[in-house]
Amino acid sequence: MRAEPEEVSRHNVKPSRFPFVELLLALGVIAALAAFWFWSEEKKPEETAAALPEVVVPAQPPELPPTPDIPVREEVVTVTETTAVETDTTEPVETEAPPPLTVADGDAILRQQLSAAGAGAPLTRLVSGEQPLDLSAALIDGLGRGIILRKMLPLERPKQAFSVDREGDSLYMSPASYNRYNAFTDAVTTLNTSVLVETFHTLRPLYQQTYEQLGLDPEDFDNAIIRTLDMVLATPEIAEPIALKPKSVVYVYADPALESLPALQKQLLRMGPDNLRRIKKQARVLREGLLAQ
Repeated sequence: MRAEPEEVSRHNVKPSRFPFVELLLALGVIAALAAFWFWSEEKKPEETAAALPEVVVPAQPPELPPTPDIPVREEVVTVTETTAVETDTTEPVETEAPPPLTVADGDAILRQQLSAAGAGAPLTRLVSGEQPLDLSAALIDGLGRGIILRKMLPLERPKQAFSVDREGDSLYMSPASYNRYNAFTDAVTTLNTSVLVETFHTLRPLYQQTYEQLGLDPEDFDNAIIRTLDMVLATPEIAEPIALKPKSVVYVYADPALESLPALQKQLLRMGPDNLRRIKKQARVLREGLLAQ
């Protein structure tokens, strides 16, 4: 199966230093959320040598409730020190405010915090490049629209082959295929969401500047993260088995309603019901943490 015919970003990642990369964070990011995903095309056992390209209309994101803003944290009050004088009185001495973070600072902080959150190898590859802020910002924009920018993901494909079960003339996704995503699910669900939330608030100004460099509304960056999490939470939980049908050299969902889902949700379905429930639980906790006052 394919995640989505082609996940075309609304922007190009430029080689310049400050143009643009979730939370993880996403998820981290985020995220990382968010962030974090390797996707594969599940091909039929016997592939034809050459297949004509197909023109496919991308699926529209599902209807979701209005996205709330992530509250902006109040700036920390300037720290003061006291100096003793001979008269036993003290005078407050204001320390200089730290200089604003640079992109290089943000890249380093993102790597450090992702490691502090407990990210393993499947996720640390997301920030292994030279511009992790730029990359993660672009990925979050895509995920917020239900699109997986696979060509931008520095992640390995599952080593196990995709498999299907046949019952008569019907084909079904084999539960054995779900195991291909166990390690990734473990990596995402063991992340410390409190660290991810703190990382978001620390890097928020830089992410907004990066988002603006993408030609996007900087004030919408936080909404894109919540939209991604909401889309994860809105993914239907399908009782097994899930019927498939061959199409060209890949398998697609036999149910048109499932096949019309955004790429993000279709990929989550491929991970299996158990992995999906675990991912949803982590997304719910992260969402609550981000929206907390």
